[in-house]
Amino acid sequence: MGKMTFNREQKCCAFCRYWNGAIGSTTIEILLGGNTFQFDSNEKHSCFKKGRGMQMTALQKCSYFMPRYEN
Repeated sequence: MGKMTFNREQKCCAFCRYWNGAIGSTTIEILLGGNTFQFDSNEKHSCFKKGRGMQMTALQKCSYFMPRYEN
């Protein structure tokens, strides 16, 4: 899919604290206004809540979501 733009209110892995630990997304960019982000939807990292070996894409969702970027 490539680069996509999302509002910080959406509950996807790219905005979750458990996705890739303290680093988070390596492709995320804050767009003008600070409430919209752009990231590579194909980016994959480990989910530290589901288990280190569990690779999740940036667009995936789960019940463990915890926001990384607060308003």
